[in-house]
Amino acid sequence: MSREQDDISRGVAAGRVSGRELPGRATPLGVSANPLLARAAQAPRPSSKTLIPERRMSVGGIGSTFYETGAGRPIVLLHGAAPGEISDARLSWIWQLHGLSDRFRVIALDQLQFGGTDDPTPGKYINRLGRVDHVIGFIEAMGLKQITLVGHSEGSFVAARVAIVRPDLVLKVVLLTASSVSPPIGPEPFGDERDDAWLRAATTSYDYTGPMPSKDEYMRSHAIAYGQDPYEAELEEYGRIAYRRPGKGVKWEVRKHLPIEETDMSQYILLQQKYIFPYIDRLQGKTMLIWSADDASVAPERGWKLSKMINNSEFHLLKAAHMIQRDQSEAVNWLIGHYSLTEGASPPCL
Repeated sequence: MSREQDDISRGVAAGRVSGRELPGRATPLGVSANPLLARAAQAPRPSSKTLIPERRMSVGGIGSTFYETGAGRPIVLLHGAAPGEISDARLSWIWQLHGLSDRFRVIALDQLQFGGTDDPTPGKYINRLGRVDHVIGFIEAMGLKQITLVGHSEGSFVAARVAIVRPDLVLKVVLLTASSVSPPIGPEPFGDERDDAWLRAATTSYDYTGPMPSKDEYMRSHAIAYGQDPYEAELEEYGRIAYRRPGKGVKWEVRKHLPIEETDMSQYILLQQKYIFPYIDRLQGKTMLIWSADDASVAPERGWKLSKMINNSEFHLLKAAHMIQRDQSEAVNWLIGHYSLTEGASPPCL
């Protein structure tokens, strides 16, 4: 393991990462490392009294649902793939749809086979690569260019791929805690014990072989991991809407019978090895990575290694579980907002 990777591993083990700039092209930060970021994280969260409406448009003949708030520079948000296609972009990004709308035009899309967007292939799973063209079509249909494109989990793969193949549409990229775009920690093929640990955790976390959760179980899955959620009542209403959508049972059954390349994590990473890593130098400008310290399925060392593969990157490590945009919403919003308006959020070198 390199000196830089060893530094971040020790920081993760200690529950923090120092604010000094490590050798290389990325800067790991804890929430307290940057005074502005610390104040953002401590600020009171606003509460919402109005529901964010669903909006519809046709994208390549596919009825597509999205959610939009605010005005200004466009930020497009791409959700991940859990839990089992019941969720939607509004549930995944409510904290950003509200928290960034005072300065930006914030748009969250239900990707193919999620939320209210029509399913073009009922009963047949569409993987993360298969969602890319739909996102590109949506950005074009909205007349957007030079956007900040933010992805979480599997949405990070889609965001990175869109930025690679259509740099004319994307000005800046933000990747949040994502196995879908990360390399293994150790040398390939797998054999490092740190890779064994996240492989086991990921296999457990993404086990859809059981029955579809009840409405109450599904609602509990959206509980915030760190502190109270100011949008709890609003989230409950969105959760009820999502759970009532037709076709959720079919989507869950499809999820239970995924191909081996989606369930075997050692094969799962082949898509990024083929479609992301060979073209990663095509990511223009600075790429920001915001990673969870407490997500065993996506070890922080993987995010750090990814940041070292990108020519111009900035790496932030926050105390959060997988839903980092929920667990550390103020910090994430500050980072995305500041990055969208400037060249990044890192402090000067010490």
